[in-house]
Amino acid sequence: MTGLPDLTERDIRQWVGDASFHRGQGYYQGGSILNPRCQGETLTAQCIGSRPQPYRVEVTLGAQGILIGSCSCPVGGGGHCKHAAALLLTWLYHPNDFTEMAKLEASLKDRSQAELITLIRKMIDRYPDLEILLELPVPGKESVDEAGIRRQVDHAFQSAGNEWGAVSGMAHDLLGLVDIGDEYAEQSAWRDAVIVYRVIIERVLEQYHQIHDEEGHLHEVVNRCVEGLGQCLDATDDGVQREVILRALFETYRWDVDFGGIDMGYEASGIILEQSVLEERQLVAQWVRDAIPTGSTWSDDYHRQRYGGFLLDLEQNVLDDEAFLRICRETGRLADLVKRLLELDRVDEAENNVRRAGDYEMLQLADIFVAQGHTDQATRLVKKRAQTSQDTRLLEWLKKRAVERGDVAEALALAEKLFWQRPDLKGYDDVQVQARAVGRWEHLREEMVDRLAQDGRYTLLTEIHLKEGKVNRALETVERVSGRMYGGFTWQTPLSIRVAQAAEENHPQQAISIYTTAVRRLIDIRGRDNYATAAAYLVRVRDLYQRLGGEDIWQALITEIREQNRRLRALKEELTKVGL
Repeated sequence: MTGLPDLTERDIRQWVGDASFHRGQGYYQGGSILNPRCQGETLTAQCIGSRPQPYRVEVTLGAQGILIGSCSCPVGGGGHCKHAAALLLTWLYHPNDFTEMAKLEASLKDRSQAELITLIRKMIDRYPDLEILLELPVPGKESVDEAGIRRQVDHAFQSAGNEWGAVSGMAHDLLGLVDIGDEYAEQSAWRDAVIVYRVIIERVLEQYHQIHDEEGHLHEVVNRCVEGLGQCLDATDDGVQREVILRALFETYRWDVDFGGIDMGYEASGIILEQSVLEERQLVAQWVRDAIPTGSTWSDDYHRQRYGGFLLDLEQNVLDDEAFLRICRETGRLADLVKRLLELDRVDEAENNVRRAGDYEMLQLADIFVAQGHTDQATRLVKKRAQTSQDTRLLEWLKKRAVERGDVAEALALAEKLFWQRPDLKGYDDVQVQARAVGRWEHLREEMVDRLAQDGRYTLLTEIHLKEGKVNRALETVERVSGRMYGGFTWQTPLSIRVAQAAEENHPQQAISIYTTAVRRLIDIRGRDNYATAAAYLVRVRDLYQRLGGEDIWQALITEIREQNRRLRALKEELTKVGL
């Protein structure tokens, strides 16, 4: 086993990542690697994991170190997993455990036909599921049997089981079938390649609803097939075969739309648009029309819009303006409709369509008006809707337009309206920016603070006072923050603690009061994490008393706390950790 590069733990860690490396160490130390072998530059083994059957893991080395890898586990497509780490660590520290074997191809070539038959029988006796592989076609020697490919796909689904990680194994088997399609394509056997790709897609999509493919393994299978169909479409000029391919691509696109749009075969529609001729696009356009639903549910509306967009793309070179507008109306493509109407200078008609849009869609349409040079009309439409809508995004849009045109008074009025609809620190800051631009901030600030106090919004007032450095005011308002009170202050809230931290410099006694209140409450509710936090606050209390010359008061306080809670061992440990 000479000629392979020397590895280090650092090399392995860089290949698999820190998390997989640490987990792989546990697998290596636990003896999870079984039957390690070295075939040329490739290390292979089985690794005991979370599934009943061991994972098959493989890593190929080269002059530059680790080249490629694979694993049958859910995350091991590129061999960057904990099982690969365990294999490489075994090679690093126990290379003599690996059985050196000739490369598979060379080993098989050295055997006679009778020996190969005997070997295959033994394999099938041990692993009966392998027998179905005998039905696989051999590219270059035989054509594809469509029913045989269908059985192969169904077997992959049936044999995967239901345990965690089963979809990964299923996808691994299906990708092996995709590879066969690729081999036919490499030999320009386009018809056979299309059969393989098409059947895999059809069977996967028919059974997908039964599978929990959270990691997207079956997406990879279908997307690989769609890519293969695209290559076949590009390479063949046989009209009948091209229609078969286009139909397979369209049905994949249609399935994804009907399923809700999960990017299954996401390149299908693009391939159709880019690689079809005019007559073919008209054929696909008819398929789209046949697929458009006629119902009135939200789902029907969604599907109509998706199909409508594809239809417009397919027929963009043959549609006149009225036909384009008709499709937009029939399929609910309101943005496309408004854009084309504005391009035709039919502004009044475009405005009428905007008025019937929902609030969110109206903002998108208003942006189209702006892009087409109709900002005044857009502003008027949004302003009218804002009078009756509670959607603050409308006011945000209007404020943005006011800022763009330099109307500072309007921008301030809208900022104020937004703030009082949804009072928060961000809105307060925005009002400040707009008010300073017109020299009104100082007076307006007092009005806002007074109104917030009248409305009982003491949390926001405290935030404002902290931001503006008015610690004495923050100390006053934090006492009135609604919530569970304990000793005068809301205990252990980020806000009250922030006030205490800000008060340490000039208001140390108030800071001590807040910290002490929080400490007592934290101890009362128990838990080591709470004890650790209480200990950290007590350190700050100690430092403040030392600064004030109140060490006697501090000693009395810490003694009292220890005495009252002498049975809380975890608390005493946390106090000891910080030197208390």
